[in-house]
Amino acid sequence: MQSNPSKPFQMLRRAEVQARLGIARSTLYGYLNSRSSSYLPSFPKPLYLGSSVLFLEHEVDEFVEGLIQAREVASGQR
Repeated sequence: MQSNPSKPFQMLRRAEVQARLGIARSTLYGYLNSRSSSYLPSFPKPLYLGSSVLFLEHEVDEFVEGLIQAREVASGQR
């Protein structure tokens, strides 16, 4: 959790998250759906504001950092 009070939370729209991760809309919703074979429990949960689906930028960044760390651990095991 971000604890720096001088920097406000930044929110990303669904399309921005898709662009950052290079994934399709259906993939994004698969990551969020616990009944999907694509479900990722570590994927950031969205915020809903009216009809907008938003994600906290720092949570998306932490998710990507986790993927990078997992890759490094996996490549070190070879």
